[in-house]
Parts: sequence; structure tokens; C-alpha cells
Amino acid sequence: MEFILVLHNRSKARYMAKSARSGPRTTTAVKIRPMDESDVPELLRLMRAIVSFERGQNFSLDEAELLRRGFGERAEFGAYVADAGAGSLAGMAVHYEIPFMHTLRPLLMLKWLYVDPECRGGRVGQRLMRQMALHARATGHERFCWFVLNDNVLAQSFYRGLGATEDPEWRRWIMPAGALNRLVEGAE
Repeated sequence: MEFILVLHNRSKARYMAKSARSGPRTTTAVKIRPMDESDVPELLRLMRAIVSFERGQNFSLDEAELLRRGFGERAEFGAYVADAGAGSLAGMAVHYEIPFMHTLRPLLMLKWLYVDPECRGGRVGQRLMRQMALHARATGHERFCWFVLNDNVLAQSFYRGLGATEDPEWRRWIMPAGALNRLVEGAE
């Protein structure tokens, strides 16, 4: 869900410093558009990158699953892509809806915002977020939500710069596997 810029180790810091010296790739020709089936290999590449950055484990997505879950009559997610041409994506904004809410209106969630490190600094992330805002308005949503890693201060700054605010009322909770197993074993 995050716009990924935080550095977690020295090797990433060296990579980012090298990228900063060479400057961002020109992104003026990048086109923001809805994903299509031909984007699946590149979407998978970007998804692997963000999950790796987020210290995720057990990456199980493959092209067949993305095609099955992202297209068709009952797509489970959608995405806007930053098309850099020649079959290359500069970034993505992956979204989904939580269909049932107390408001009787679905909640639009941004799952991942990711910009390829070579394309950062060229307003690709801002353009993807603008497209998400346009999508929210076009589909009747008054807002959309997402999660940001606690230590991703650059992403938090990016989002604040767009006018987003941290939700002061809610914190994300998780029932990890060990606790889930103990709860199930202790159930009556």
C-alpha cells in the first residue's frame, strides 16, 4: 500500500544514493491507465518488489492467479499502471473494495502504491494517487484508505503532501498463526 522510499539497510541506501546521483528516469511520457491483461508480468514484478520491501513472506502470486483474480465478471482487485512504453511499467496503484460496511457503501482500499526506483522523483506516484482519487469519485466513494509501514517516513511525508491524514481513531490488529491456533484449541 505504501509509496516505497524508506531505506532499511545499507545496501538499499547505497542503491538509492547511486540512483539519486544518476537522477530519475524521464517520466513525462509515462501514461497512467487501467491495467490490462498484458500488464500481468510487469505487475507481478512490481508486486514482488513491494512485498520484498515490506518484509513480506510467502509470496504466492503468479501470473495465472493475477489473471484469475484481476479480470472477469467478479474481479477481486483493480489497478492503475504507469505505462512507460515497450511493455514496461514504472509503477502501480492496486486497489480493492470492502463490500460490506455499516454505511451500506463499500470502502475503497489502496492495497499497494509502488513506483519503480528508477522512475521516482518524476511525479509518477502523485499521478497514480490522482488517478485513485478520480476512480474514487467516479465510483461513488467519498474517500479511500490504505496502510503505511510505521517506519516508512518518506511515504508518510509524501501522503501528507497530497493532503492525506493518518487515521487517529484506528490501529491495525493481527491475529498471528500461533495465537489463532491457541484460540482454536481453547475454544469450547
